[in-house]
Amino acid sequence: MGVEMVDGDGLANEPIIAYYEDRARGGVGLIITETCAMDYPNGANSRHQLGMSSDSFIPSMTELTSRVHAHGAKIAVQLAHHGKVSRVDKKEGRDILVPSLTDWHGSYSMLADTTAEELGWMAAVNGDGGGKLRAMTTDDILETTDKFAEAARRARDAGFDGVEIHASHGYLISAFLSKQWNTRDDEYGGSIEQRSRFLVEVIKAMRASVNDEIPIWCRLDAKEYLTPEGIEFADARITAKLAQEAGAAAIHLSAYGDSSSASAFTLGTLPHTEAKHKQLSAQLKADLDIPIIGVGRINPETAEQMLADENADLIAMGRQILADPELANKLREGRPEDIRPCINCYVCVASPFFDRRVHCAVNPALGNETELANADRDKAATAKRVVIVGGGPAGMEAARVAASRGHDVTLFEASKQLGGALRFAALVYEPNARLLAWLTRQMDTLGVDVRLNTPATPQAIQALSPDDVIVAIGGAREASTIPGADLKHVVDGDDLRKVLTGSGDGDAKKVPLAGRLAATAGRRLGLTGDADRLAKLTKIYMPLGKEVTIVGGGLVGIEIAEFLVDRGRTVTVIDPGPNMAPEMAHPRRWRVLTDLRDHGTTLINGATVTTIDAERVHYRLGDEEADAANSVLADSVNSVLADSVIIATGLIGNPTLDSWMTVAGIETTVVGDASGIGYIEGAMHDGFHAGLSLG
Repeated sequence: MGVEMVDGDGLANEPIIAYYEDRARGGVGLIITETCAMDYPNGANSRHQLGMSSDSFIPSMTELTSRVHAHGAKIAVQLAHHGKVSRVDKKEGRDILVPSLTDWHGSYSMLADTTAEELGWMAAVNGDGGGKLRAMTTDDILETTDKFAEAARRARDAGFDGVEIHASHGYLISAFLSKQWNTRDDEYGGSIEQRSRFLVEVIKAMRASVNDEIPIWCRLDAKEYLTPEGIEFADARITAKLAQEAGAAAIHLSAYGDSSSASAFTLGTLPHTEAKHKQLSAQLKADLDIPIIGVGRINPETAEQMLADENADLIAMGRQILADPELANKLREGRPEDIRPCINCYVCVASPFFDRRVHCAVNPALGNETELANADRDKAATAKRVVIVGGGPAGMEAARVAASRGHDVTLFEASKQLGGALRFAALVYEPNARLLAWLTRQMDTLGVDVRLNTPATPQAIQALSPDDVIVAIGGAREASTIPGADLKHVVDGDDLRKVLTGSGDGDAKKVPLAGRLAATAGRRLGLTGDADRLAKLTKIYMPLGKEVTIVGGGLVGIEIAEFLVDRGRTVTVIDPGPNMAPEMAHPRRWRVLTDLRDHGTTLINGATVTTIDAERVHYRLGDEEADAANSVLADSVNSVLADSVIIATGLIGNPTLDSWMTVAGIETTVVGDASGIGYIEGAMHDGFHAGLSLG
């Protein structure tokens, strides 16, 4: 996975070595590096990726392999030429090598759901230095093959245990395998056998260059989604057999799609569904005599099942080991419940789109291993007595880090359950439930004194004589000023959260009596404490009508829409901005908005809600001030039917408790949404650093 940590010269530096060493220390069997440009900077996707284009790269790579080997892990380098997506070639004015020139260049459906700011960042990364696509000649192919072979020889000399040829994801070799991108009429085009010739020759040349001393294998696309004349699985099966015959030691099966499509990225490259390609890897395993590596959103439980079912021989994990580099050790020690879960938010892969260093919503150490690897477990020089106010993600993460470092931690939570806003987020998006379960378990495992249903009064806190107080009370919500917002069928996110999660009845006027009675019964029966069970129950009963309009299309509004569509509601989302959910990492946004539209959700951008009445939500399209100056537009108000309305706007920071406690003479550190809305990522990072700051 691209992590963009190199300084800009392709050489392995301390940050990237520390990043891989942290995963080796965590117990993985084999590390496959990020894509390494075999002809760096030619054919590179970023100046910040690894290179292997001359012997000058060997010393730093030797340091990398030595550091990984010291922890008992193996490491292979993934060699690639990025072909048509070689951003560096385009930006620096070089020819961009492709199999052939084609008329189709993608759908570019991603433009509609990408913010102007993001498009600007992408444009800056791609640049326009004059680099143009150029169809490769036979001599180009032979020269590139030799360069792959030389890079493999350098990998062996640097101590790598194997080489993976990246022949997927639209890169140069992958493009040769695709009928859409390869329209050649020579021996490298036409039938799938001939389109596979380049790959076969690269494998053979690499094996010869390393004298078969280390294994060579390749990563292939099982499919090329949303691409006319793209790679089909029947093609992949033939290519895989030819690769095996050429001497490939394994096949790492992935998938790809139209890189300009809003949804193809999450169909193929980083799938949004669990183990999406496992049936295809199973078929390939039945075809071949060499191992198949399965990949694509695979958690440990699914991995074990895939191995048992012979869907694959080895399991590769990317995002999950970004979230928790210790995953392998925790499994080996029989502690799967202690694995920090990936919440599939796509934050990690959003950054490389903009040529920025990778980061993770739930693992603040990612990309900062030189300073932060194991920092949350390094014992403090002096143990302190710490009080944390608020049991949401920021408060629990601060408690986890503080307790791990040896501090005596007491956590006050005014409600009957831990989780705060994360409990509702866990209900509307299942991966968040895993984070909630993990954080809650850490409180028990680390011996945090959790006091539920206990308001944090100054007297209660002063009685503990704390050395430090961390305030994590979550954000506040401004009351809506929309005329009609006080009607009984209009609720806000807090009302819905309180009823559905069992943290309170909400405003009695805002939730139907049946809903409040169901919530009360659920709490008494203990049904609302389990996010997974509650999510299933809400598919049977929800205190909302069938036609729901959500006012506010930010992250919260869109996740609520996703949740309601899955429960059979007809949903309309209205937002004044140009894009829905700009707070989401754009790959997840692309996926969610595509799915919502496919399920009939109406998404209305650039609209201001003017009034809400008993049956409809009224809104005006366009800029409100400009429209007011134009009497025709000002009178042109649209409306949508709604028997339930959810106000998903008005979230603000919550400085109240901080001010109150400062007046009471208690110094505090405010973290999470209380200091400004940062959602899960902001909460986790704030809590982590607050825990470290205790000394």
